[in-house]
Amino acid sequence: MDRSFRKTAIGLLLATSFLAGSFVAPRPAQAFGIDVAPIVAAITTLQSAMNSVITTTKTVLNSTLGLIDDKLTTAAQQISNNLKAQVGAQEQIADASNMVQARLARDVRNAQIADLHSVNRQDCLNLEDGQAQVVAARQAADVALALDVAKDKRTRADKGTPSWAGIGQGAQANNTHHLSKYCDDAEADAGLCSLADDTMKGADQDATSLFAPPVYTDQNAIDRANDFETTLIQPVAPAAQRGSAITSSEGQQAMPGRRSYNAAISLAHMIGHEVLSMRAGTTTLTTAQKAEAQREGITVTNTGSSFEATELEINRKYSGTDWQADLQAMSSDKSVLIQIAMLDAQRNWLLWQQYKLQQMTALATAKRLAIEAEHTLGRTGALPVPSPN
Repeated sequence: MDRSFRKTAIGLLLATSFLAGSFVAPRPAQAFGIDVAPIVAAITTLQSAMNSVITTTKTVLNSTLGLIDDKLTTAAQQISNNLKAQVGAQEQIADASNMVQARLARDVRNAQIADLHSVNRQDCLNLEDGQAQVVAARQAADVALALDVAKDKRTRADKGTPSWAGIGQGAQANNTHHLSKYCDDAEADAGLCSLADDTMKGADQDATSLFAPPVYTDQNAIDRANDFETTLIQPVAPAAQRGSAITSSEGQQAMPGRRSYNAAISLAHMIGHEVLSMRAGTTTLTTAQKAEAQREGITVTNTGSSFEATELEINRKYSGTDWQADLQAMSSDKSVLIQIAMLDAQRNWLLWQQYKLQQMTALATAKRLAIEAEHTLGRTGALPVPSPN
């Protein structure tokens, strides 16, 4: 109880002292013995002005900073928008570039596909020339076959041929035919015949009659070549084996040798006819082949031979400017490969023709060996017949 009263008394005393001090304190104007009111007023005015300046400055700064902030925000947004637009533009540029590249690649591929499926001019010419060569070769084979049949009858001395009546008649028939077409100076001076012109004189003995012309253009050219082949292989056939010549024992023994002779001469004629028939007019030359013949200075004709068509085709591709120009202008590997394939096919065809001829010449060589063996056997004499023990 005493402690609470004390606390209350102390509080009242402090409050009374504070109030008393407030009422009895000196006024500001006389605080330092001078009148300080003007000073306080000046300070108050200055403080008010400074506050106003500070406030204004703060307002201006806040406004400026706000404006700068707005501008910076706008600039940042613009930069962001520009970056976005730039990215979009780059994407559009990339898309456009990709589109152009895709179209270019498509066009290139389309061109390649077109090249792969389109036919080159030389492809058509190669096919046309190849067909002409094959037709010529087939028809030349028919010519050779016809000559083989006729010459084989003459070789065997069949009925109706000159040697059927004897070898003398066969020789006379050969002389008569020679003098009627190929009379030379000596024969004409002897009064045996009338001198033939330069193209026919002695032509049945000239190898140029067979080999020189790329094609036999008329009947005289064909006759010259055929008669040269006859003069070379068998000018006169032996007399026919008939009657007692084949019924007697001697005749019977001679018959196998005569058959072997006939077979050898038939093979020899076949080889000659194979060469001859390749120069017979058996096909129609193509436009490209005619152009090549004109470039080479050869007489241009519609009808050509297997030999001429093949030679012109080879020369056209070896020295012809048209084929070279077309080859250089080919835009794809496919066209060049086709030309290589066609050349390879042509080479194979030529090798095949050569192979067929080599077969015949190989057989002819075999016959020559057989003849030599027979002559050797004849020179050594017949062996004695062994007697039984």
